[in-house]
Amino acid sequence: MKVQELMVRDVIQAAPDETIGMAGKRMRESAVGCLVITVGGAVKGIITDRDLLACLAQAHDPYRCKISQHMHRPVHVLRPDEDHTTAAAVMHEKRIKRLPIAQNGKLLGIVSLSDLAMIAGVEATQLRASLSFFTAVVRTQASQYEPPRGAIPAGGSVPPAAELRNNDRQLLDAGGPG
Repeated sequence: MKVQELMVRDVIQAAPDETIGMAGKRMRESAVGCLVITVGGAVKGIITDRDLLACLAQAHDPYRCKISQHMHRPVHVLRPDEDHTTAAAVMHEKRIKRLPIAQNGKLLGIVSLSDLAMIAGVEATQLRASLSFFTAVVRTQASQYEPPRGAIPAGGSVPPAAELRNNDRQLLDAGGPG
């Protein structure tokens, strides 16, 4: 799946000269964990809720401290035609939770780890259904094969591998399964 299909298009943006206090207020009002910092629509940085806490931990005044002092740059950005598996790999490698999506330097959207987790859940459900089908087919196929007499002794123990190979050869020579 291409990231353009799952990205959030309405990205909350901020300017680098805005204050940390304003960034925190905007994040709270918009219920988001980050702001993408842009100038003229071009991605210049990203600031997260953790960066706001770092500002406070450094005893900065959030209403005088500028976003540019705490934003991350350079920002890892993906193109809209990138695959969701690429997004997951980049997030893992860079240890980040959000990736802005841009084309020709202009912000188009953002993909978060939560977005990818939702896709992973859907894919896991599809995989579970495929595995159930595969298991049913294998069990049906196995039930159609009856081992030759003596292949498994009455006691239920499996004969040595060499003996099994000989039985398989005899079965194949007789035109049996295979």
